Amino acid sequence: MKLRNLTNLIRPTIATIGTFDGVHKGHKALINHLIDLARQFDQTPVVIVFEETPKNFFLSKKIRSLCTVSEREKLLNSLGIENIISLRFDKNIQKLSSDEFISELVEKIGIKTFVLGSDSKIGYDQSGYEELKNNYPNIKFIKFLPKKNKGKIISSTLVKEAIEKGNCEETKKLLGRFYNIKGKVTKGNNLGEKLGFPTANLIPSSKLVIPKDGIYASIVEYNDKKYYAATSIGKRPTFEKNGQRIIETFILEFNKNIYHKKINVHLVSKIRDEQKFNSQKELIEKMNEDIKNIKLILDKKNLL
Repeated sequence: MKLRNLTNLIRPTIATIGTFDGVHKGHKALINHLIDLARQFDQTPVVIVFEETPKNFFLSKKIRSLCTVSEREKLLNSLGIENIISLRFDKNIQKLSSDEFISELVEKIGIKTFVLGSDSKIGYDQSGYEELKNNYPNIKFIKFLPKKNKGKIISSTLVKEAIEKGNCEETKKLLGRFYNIKGKVTKGNNLGEKLGFPTANLIPSSKLVIPKDGIYASIVEYNDKKYYAATSIGKRPTFEKNGQRIIETFILEFNKNIYHKKINVHLVSKIRDEQKFNSQKELIEKMNEDIKNIKLILDKKNLL
């Protein structure tokens, strides 16, 4: 097992482990608890992160993520975590017993306290809180009870369900922020420009969760500035029968050339499903109506 991203680590340590996909409110509560305990015990907080869910090791159809590895590390950094160990779940880790895994943590990072989620299991023998507590008297194991929203445990799966339904408001409640899609603007067929709505086109990553097809009120970040935007996710059924799924963003009151530049699209509210129109005129009329609605929605939220 290779423990990466370790520099000048001060021992002893208090650690937790997980995928932390999306770093949602449940994760934030766990991280805050870890930091509080670190101060209380005078130990260095460490977060051990699987680069992707270990389930993907066993699946042919991979589970999509809520964010990239680098985005996740930045989110953890923003919560006060400096020491992050990135692990790629592979055959070597799969073969480790809980005893071998814990022994590695003792040797490599001097772990003294291990904060576990209520359903955390370690090693191929799937040792949980009770077994670990009994087997390693020199390490303090602490069980963290999960945070709930409307009686449901906040999980990455719950967040993904909200995103895939296009429920931006519920997503924000679970994540603590709007779901965002980052990417480099690609050259399209200039269809939007011909209609009077030049768009910044993003090709969605096959590894990341993409919201339900439709039109979204959104905020675009570019060069540290924020702009109102109308974002379309879908296959453009008015013009193509079997089109590629694409994300198109019309940035309001914006006329810069941003081809091959990186933008960050924050999805604020889904205003309607994707539709097939009978004519370009009908589509343009609907787009003008969409933009009026989007301005009203974003003005009320005062996001700029």
